[in-house]
Amino acid sequence: MKKHFTLIFTLFLLLLQIPASAQGEWKWAHYWSGGDGSYGDYFNTITNTAFDEEGNIYVYGIMGGNPTIDGMTFQFINNGEVLSYNEKAIMLAKFDTLGNMLWHKVVKSSSSPSFPLWMEVRNDKVYVAGNSSMYEDRQDSWLYYMDTLVRKWQVDNIPEEQQQFPFKPYHRWTFFTQLDLDGNLIEDHFVEAITRDYYFDGTDTVRHQSTLCENDISPVHICNDGSICVFTTIEYNESEERPYTIIVDGDTNKTYQLYFPGSTAPPANIWNAIEYKFTPDWELDFAKLLVDHTDGIAPIIVNGQDTIKDYFYLFFHGMTFDNDDNVYLTGRIVLGQCMPGSGGELNNFPVYIWWDDNHHTTMDDISSAEQCSFILKYNPMGGLLWNNQPHTLIQNSATDLALVDYWESTFDDNSIYVLGDAGYNNNSHIYFDNPQQTLVQNNADSTGGISFFVRYNAATGEYQSHGIIPFPIRVTRKPAIMNDRVLAITWKDYHRELFLTTWRKDGTFIKNEKISDNSNVTYKSYGIQKKDDTHLAVALQATGPQSLGDNIFLNCPSNLSSAVVAYYYDPSLAEPLPEDTTGIAEYETGSSNLRIWPNPANNILHVESANEPIDHVCILDLNGKALIRQSLKNSNPVVNITDLPAGIYIVKTICNDKMAVGKFVKTN
Repeated sequence: MKKHFTLIFTLFLLLLQIPASAQGEWKWAHYWSGGDGSYGDYFNTITNTAFDEEGNIYVYGIMGGNPTIDGMTFQFINNGEVLSYNEKAIMLAKFDTLGNMLWHKVVKSSSSPSFPLWMEVRNDKVYVAGNSSMYEDRQDSWLYYMDTLVRKWQVDNIPEEQQQFPFKPYHRWTFFTQLDLDGNLIEDHFVEAITRDYYFDGTDTVRHQSTLCENDISPVHICNDGSICVFTTIEYNESEERPYTIIVDGDTNKTYQLYFPGSTAPPANIWNAIEYKFTPDWELDFAKLLVDHTDGIAPIIVNGQDTIKDYFYLFFHGMTFDNDDNVYLTGRIVLGQCMPGSGGELNNFPVYIWWDDNHHTTMDDISSAEQCSFILKYNPMGGLLWNNQPHTLIQNSATDLALVDYWESTFDDNSIYVLGDAGYNNNSHIYFDNPQQTLVQNNADSTGGISFFVRYNAATGEYQSHGIIPFPIRVTRKPAIMNDRVLAITWKDYHRELFLTTWRKDGTFIKNEKISDNSNVTYKSYGIQKKDDTHLAVALQATGPQSLGDNIFLNCPSNLSSAVVAYYYDPSLAEPLPEDTTGIAEYETGSSNLRIWPNPANNILHVESANEPIDHVCILDLNGKALIRQSLKNSNPVVNITDLPAGIYIVKTICNDKMAVGKFVKTN
């Protein structure tokens, strides 16, 4: 199963105003840091970001204990115990275009980690969701919530019926908070879940009390009519005759009993995902399991069984929405029991995970069963309009591997753009709607990874185009669409170089613009948030000192994670790209040290570089459509052109970040 690296450092970047004749440059930057957990558990991260209409930026994430901003103590409260307590706290901050922090809000508990779930800015309001609690039995336990600190002993003498959320002892909850743009609290609501399983609390047998959402990416969308859509993963066990209970604000009139399919005894759990929709008055409109069937639902613990009804894990990676409140969800599904040594092996493919009677995700082989990415479109009433996915084909399940991750998506002009990563080796084939729409071509001698974007028609879900990064570069989670460009922040693995990568919407690679020689980013970086065709918000993760351009250096501590906020602007992004009738970008084109032979060619084409090994080869027709792509490291790559019709074709190669172009004739 593909290993996922741990979150490390969070970098936040924005684009700022400079003279139109100049290149874009970073103008200012700040960073916060704080304590971390055990190895690999880094506290200072960013969940997501947003702009308001005036260009102010809102940052929502996690902050550790003893926090600092730009190396100075960040005293968000005059209480040393709360400041120094090293547990995950929720951080919400607003910055203006000059880099001033206008206000901040913090949620922190001595009972458990506080976890940010999602943030959205719309209609001149800031909406945030997160998990926290006031659960400990200690009298001196405390909760700091939106500028107010309360200890348990302060509320113990208040009759229970008079206690108010969030300061009610022995409760865990998911909060949904609405602020104005000045940070003033407008309203908040607290939703608990009472699970189906029971435990003995020393006095009585009671059901477990939990939060509505899991501590993971749980997208939330505020619809035009003020209703609230919440997407989260869910685990449950015990008999399906028992209810799974939802309680809003402790109100008995807003208590809802939900009955889910499947029964299993603890500690085995059933895993699924669910959409909750609440009215503007916070009454539950509906709750709908996303995998809406019993086939494929099985306990997390299966003792030595080989079964098609394999249990699955489901994870969300992101969400975007359009003007009609349709939401687009990206994520992945994993069939846990398919791996050798995990209790059983799945040996009958394809396997289908049904979202409803008409839509399913297909696991083509053992690789996609280990990790199968998806994109889903739901309407405001919870109806699934379409779904899509990447497909994998391998020849040998013992040696071959093809894994794909879909990260965040962006909606623009009736298209959905998704950033992704793929890992592969040996005889693997990764493609989109059909095998001709190839991301990775079968190549028995090729091993590695590739980063890309893929574009889908937002109305139909059909594949439209994709573009790859033709170098060994990693991609962040979220893209931005600027004019006719697709942009992403990328970096070279195990190197300190940071890039702004540009494609055309049709997938043609344009360039990598180096924006830092001193970077420590990791693959779990959030990515870009667009304001307009010149301004961007970007969230990255890295460790240690960070430089941006030539004039900004951030002395972030090397032994802690940090979150960085910066501002950058490039007016050239608003200018249309030059017309490219051949599909070959007029950027970074190298010298003609390229030999293509034989020419004309019939079955095999040799592409030889005179100076450096070739990283990537792409064959295009004269309309610029990419027909064959190969990523490899070889001074004399061989391309199989047997399936091409007779005609004239373009060869585009990448050598050490430089492009070279040639033509050849294909004969029958």
